[in-house]
Amino acid sequence: MNQWSAQVNKDNPTYPFIVIDNYYNPEEEKAIWKELDFFTANSLIVMDRAEDTIVARDEDGNSKSKAYRVYVDDYYIHRKVSPILKFTNKLLTKEFSSLMRQCEPYSRSFFSSNFDSTLVSYYEEDDHYKPHHDTFLWTCLIWFYKEPKLFDGGDFFLNDIDYEIKLKHNRMVMFPSCFLHSVTPIKFHTNPNEPGYGRWTITTFYSSGPSEIPNENK
Repeated sequence: MNQWSAQVNKDNPTYPFIVIDNYYNPEEEKAIWKELDFFTANSLIVMDRAEDTIVARDEDGNSKSKAYRVYVDDYYIHRKVSPILKFTNKLLTKEFSSLMRQCEPYSRSFFSSNFDSTLVSYYEEDDHYKPHHDTFLWTCLIWFYKEPKLFDGGDFFLNDIDYEIKLKHNRMVMFPSCFLHSVTPIKFHTNPNEPGYGRWTITTFYSSGPSEIPNENK
């Protein structure tokens, strides 16, 4: 974990959140890319458009999200087969626990969670996510994009406090799911010659369910 560059933002104590750069080590990152490339190559089969799924919607019933998405757990019997599921959840280490405890009282709900699910989102031209909240306890986002970076935008906002967090490859942001958050539209300044050069997000939701629900990562 010593490659982590971590910060707990408590400038506004009502809205604490955690940012960790270099979340995956190089070997993990390489394995993650292989799985993301698989989703890219099979996007029409594996990935859905958010607009066609049950996601956050406005008062008129329109989807607040415009992006591709896939729930990773749906494709594996054993979670450790997936690099995304295997390497993303590294959050019960002593290093991370010490960061999380700085987010009290919200951190209590994370430590009492016993279930998680992982979603991969992919943003192409004009894709975005309008302000919304998640119906879980904590939300963990990890951002990926290929170099050279061919687009602008895709930055992240915590809307309750009008706080911007710049998109950065291999950056993790974690916050209580009740916080309003959004993603600005993607705009390519150079047309990619192949798919997969947009904005990737690996999202893990932490929640609490009946005690018999097993969490293989905890």
